[in-house]
Amino acid sequence: MSRPDSPSALLRRLWRATPLVRGSLAVAVVLGICNVLLTIGQAVVLAHALGSLFSHSDAPIRRDLIILATLAGTRALVSLASEPITSRLARPVRHLLRVRTLDAMLQRGRRSAPDAFVQLGTRGVDAIETYLATYVPALVLSVGAPTALLTWMMFTDPWSALIVTLTLVLLPIFMILLGLEAKDRMDHSWAQQQVLANYFGDVVRGMATLKAHNRSLIVTEALGDVGDELRLSTMKTLRVAFLSGFSLELLSSLATALVALVLGIRLIDGDMRLTTALAVLLVTPEVYVPLRRASARFHASTDAVGAAGAILDLLDATPVTNASVPAPASPPRVELRDVRVSANGRDHHALRALSATIEPGMVVALEGPSGVGKSTLLRALAGLEDLAQGEVLVNTIRLTSIAPASWHATCAWLPQDPLLPGATVRDVLSMGEDFSDGRLREALDELDLDLDLDLALGEGAEGLSAGQRRRLAVARTLLRPATVLLLDEPTAHLDELNAARVIRAVRRRGATTIVATHRQLDVDVAFVMSAPERFGV
Repeated sequence: MSRPDSPSALLRRLWRATPLVRGSLAVAVVLGICNVLLTIGQAVVLAHALGSLFSHSDAPIRRDLIILATLAGTRALVSLASEPITSRLARPVRHLLRVRTLDAMLQRGRRSAPDAFVQLGTRGVDAIETYLATYVPALVLSVGAPTALLTWMMFTDPWSALIVTLTLVLLPIFMILLGLEAKDRMDHSWAQQQVLANYFGDVVRGMATLKAHNRSLIVTEALGDVGDELRLSTMKTLRVAFLSGFSLELLSSLATALVALVLGIRLIDGDMRLTTALAVLLVTPEVYVPLRRASARFHASTDAVGAAGAILDLLDATPVTNASVPAPASPPRVELRDVRVSANGRDHHALRALSATIEPGMVVALEGPSGVGKSTLLRALAGLEDLAQGEVLVNTIRLTSIAPASWHATCAWLPQDPLLPGATVRDVLSMGEDFSDGRLREALDELDLDLDLDLALGEGAEGLSAGQRRRLAVARTLLRPATVLLLDEPTAHLDELNAARVIRAVRRRGATTIVATHRQLDVDVAFVMSAPERFGV
């Protein structure tokens, strides 16, 4: 679990990581100050009207009522507009954080847990948007608004201002003590959510194997235990939130009552005017409103506090790349110079280095037994792994000098075990992009896949055969406008006829193509990857 951050430290980290926070915060503060000024104006006008009526029952107060209605309407509009405006300004922050989180995930490769990352990049980033749109402005106004109100009270009635100031000194103590307790529980709760997400994903992916070994019931019960622990942790956090709210409400009510008592005694003694006393009494509760609102929104942003810390830790731990060269727009020339990859759990120095030159538009194969690093090399070429040795040149430019986002947009990568998320064939092929039905149909016909675009596939396209799933994954890859194709076993589970169809479809794309395979294919050049027999597979 990451080191807990205080709200101020977390805000500073968000400020540095996302400059767009500044615009959102500035607008929120301006609107908050306007709200404070309107509050003071309302209190003064209402106090003047009530004081006039008390002194003379027939006093003309029409002008005061018009001004009061105008101020009240303006304050209502400012209050209604503040949250939508800050939410709109915080929305680009969500997009920016999601893009940076995805880039960090791609750079970390296998070191990141996929299920926890999905939790972080979806629910976590959404929670941060709420955090920036609601809690951060409330946090700033919890300092600025009371200061402005106390300044007005100091000039209007110093004794009341002194009483309110003394009570405000106690509020930070309660907020800090309860906030620290809540922060620890929030971090713990978010960490448990990520554990639950990882565990649930592992269980779902391995359910068939667990069922085959009669272990599904035990794992399901363990999943329930993790869920119960998360529920108990959430309830403890809610108890702290309720206690915090009750403490602030009680203290602010007592402070307001004390001010009213002192004002009443001074009115009886004739030490102050009724109009002034009413204005001060109306403003006094408003001093505590920003503090109570900040406290409530702090507890409401429990997910965001934990998620923001986790995301910023991820971004801080990811090395910053200075690569800025754009990827080539046409099929490039790719050169491998003395390249060696690292295989998990194996002595990668035992692997023989590979040197090869792939001309633009060529289709080449990486052949060799399992375990020699074919799939790992494709991942390295896609920018998802680091090389253990050597370098890759793209049109004489080092791959490490090309901007990762630009290179990822240039490549189309088919993994060895591709996932096929989507309810229908259309969903699987389009992957959120806007392809016409005619183009989708052409991609299927090219690989002799007679599937209806609206055919329901089920989880992982389990309704299709292994060969159909493989061809569907290849069709999805070839739909992308890529100039570099990295295909890992594109002909697995296919007979010779369908394997030939796949290679012909790949050739028609004209992209620089590298295929990892165990079988002989009709390619331009085949490079053999090998290792000493002691390497073992």
